[in-house]
Amino acid sequence: MISAPTPDVVALARRLYAQGAPVRAILAETGMSLGTLYRCLAGHFPDGSGIDPANIPLRRPGVRMRQRLGTRAALVTRMWRTAERQIEEIEDRLKASGIGLDERESNARTLAIVAKTLRELSAVDEAAKPRKGKKHSPDDDNAPRNIDEFRQELARRIDALVDSRTGSGGGGAS
Repeated sequence: MISAPTPDVVALARRLYAQGAPVRAILAETGMSLGTLYRCLAGHFPDGSGIDPANIPLRRPGVRMRQRLGTRAALVTRMWRTAERQIEEIEDRLKASGIGLDERESNARTLAIVAKTLRELSAVDEAAKPRKGKKHSPDDDNAPRNIDEFRQELARRIDALVDSRTGSGGGGAS
């Protein structure tokens, strides 16, 4: 789980933004995501500086913060970003010298879990996509709501078919 930025980082981000620093530079210096930066500017995180967030006008007033509980697509996107961050952290740790065997095994297990999660997310995305060119066949009927009614109707139709072929004319009543 991603923790909230520290008050010092929030104060730095607000000060840089108020001074007109480019957003990319602020993100690079603070290590924040764009959404976290805008939440800092909106006053969602304390900074202890006494700077009123209302006094920090947004350069792009049309920017709207995404709700934390969004759509499934937003959740999948956030999961992908989390997986990417985990992979980057693991790669950085592996590049560092002096990693012990226990930590390497732990990293390998974490990477395996991330890979499995990514496979599952891909499967969910693939299942949710509308299929182009797939047409509804008339043979693709929904399951019957009442199995007893279905059986009675099937028996009636079979009797009618048998009667029509044998010519008995029994009317197919069952």
